[in-house]
Amino acid sequence: MTGLDCNVLVQLAMADHPTNGATVALVQEEVKRGTRLVLPSLVVTEFLHVTTDAKRFAPPLTMDEALDWIGEFLSNPAITLIEPSPECFGQTLRWMRHFNLGRKRILDTHLAAILHTSGIHRLFTSNPADFSVFGVFEIVVPCGK
Repeated sequence: MTGLDCNVLVQLAMADHPTNGATVALVQEEVKRGTRLVLPSLVVTEFLHVTTDAKRFAPPLTMDEALDWIGEFLSNPAITLIEPSPECFGQTLRWMRHFNLGRKRILDTHLAAILHTSGIHRLFTSNPADFSVFGVFEIVVPCGK
């Protein structure tokens, strides 16, 4: 199983994103190989927030377009939506303290804890530094940074 960061979903959904082609190719290859792609609802809600933001995209997706895209994406049998377990909150707090992380690292740390406590050891992200600190993931960057 491979976890997906929000930036990967954004790259998949936004056709004019500079890394769209590389990200689509990577995800399609993974699905062909039978890899299960996993994301928590936290990533879905962040995707809706980011892709509809006119300060980030010109033009952004409308909320209906974003909802349609994510609905179609989640309907793929290779995609699994997961939810936080009770132990992931403790892991989030331990990592925040252990790695002396500040407020801007809360959401990524929580995502990492959700994936880690769910047994996911591989992550697709365009921000490897946000997750490498934890030392528990094989990190794959779609555009090959």
